[in-house]
Amino acid sequence: MPSAQQPPILASSSEPSYSPIAASASTNADERHDRSSSTPTNSSRQGGASERDKPRLTEQEKKNNHIASEQKRRAAIREGFDRLTELVPGLEGQGRSESIVLKKTVDFIRQQIQERQNLVEEIERRGGHLPLVRNFPPTTKSTTISETPKGTDQLTMPDDKKEPLLSTSDDLPPAYEATTPTLVPSKRQLPPPPPLPLPVLQDLRSKRVVLASQSPRRRQIISYLGLPNIEIIPSDFAEDLPHSLQPFEYVLATATQKAQDVYAREIVNEEKGEPALILAADTIVVEPQSGSILEKPRSEAHHIAMLKSLRDTKTHKVYTAIVAMAPLDSARDPGYAIETAVEETNVNFDGAVTDELILAYVRTREGVDKAGGYGMQGLGSILVEKIDGSADNVIGLPLKTTLKVIEKVMAKADDDDLLGGEVEGDGESEED
Repeated sequence: MPSAQQPPILASSSEPSYSPIAASASTNADERHDRSSSTPTNSSRQGGASERDKPRLTEQEKKNNHIASEQKRRAAIREGFDRLTELVPGLEGQGRSESIVLKKTVDFIRQQIQERQNLVEEIERRGGHLPLVRNFPPTTKSTTISETPKGTDQLTMPDDKKEPLLSTSDDLPPAYEATTPTLVPSKRQLPPPPPLPLPVLQDLRSKRVVLASQSPRRRQIISYLGLPNIEIIPSDFAEDLPHSLQPFEYVLATATQKAQDVYAREIVNEEKGEPALILAADTIVVEPQSGSILEKPRSEAHHIAMLKSLRDTKTHKVYTAIVAMAPLDSARDPGYAIETAVEETNVNFDGAVTDELILAYVRTREGVDKAGGYGMQGLGSILVEKIDGSADNVIGLPLKTTLKVIEKVMAKADDDDLLGGEVEGDGESEED
């Protein structure tokens, strides 16, 4: 008779034996959850050792990380609002009132845009023109103003494309500390005038001509003479002559030092050869009442004070000195010919110019790199009522006077045929 099936052996309380099922049941719920989640399965084993060894964050650690991330985000937002309170007038101490800060910031940006537009319209009304026109690419999509939940205006672009409200660093004008001008060619330049068929200019068109100035305005004016081989080599002269000199002496001495500095370097240029002509210029603005020399503004406050002073005195003088140097064909001492000239122009500022207009102009930063703090060829013309004399002298280089100086110095440099007669004449004077 077959025996009955043997029942499973159960562990008694006196002799405990190990059972995986019993051990698992005796584990608490949290340990069971952590152990089961960290136990590698077949699919997790295929993920590599990094996944198997990655520790699991506890609920408290996750909560702490979330709190720290939120604190960083709020700190960044507060820092941004604090920065806005520094930039936008009237927001001092209101960095925590986000709705007020956003609304006043939008209002401030709109006000600046409107002021700029009014300034442009006033320039065009007076017959002026803008030196640079930005051509934006055509688009069929429009920018819209939407309402945020807090009732503040927000500028949004179609298709979630973010566009900066303010200019980028490439669009910003030069700073007061670094006033080296840069020449930005316009996309719509007029064709240059035909070259003048003068013998002196025709001869120079095949030779080295050096302009000892980095001013883009002087470079543009001198280009009207049709000299294709003009090189821009700025002078290293510090331009630190004492202002106790008379304005005429000061501007002429500064331009002469510029020309001589570049001449001394380029006359020994073995690679390019000696230049046929070196031109240098310097421009200053002088207040007739005080006789003080005004050069480039040092800061925004100095810029504003300078323009207000010119408005209040109404009339001031602009001096430009032109110096031309050319090596002598005979190479006799001192080895070069030099010609100079100083042009003077009276400029009348419009006495009706308001402080608001001056501040708006200063913020365009157009006059940062200009003597007197304004540009006659651009937006600065809105400050001027009339001029008495050469307009391009105020810009930085009187073209007619420059041409006369060039003709004189090149005639002096061509001294081979005069050398014998001058020596003979010197001998006769000695005998007398």
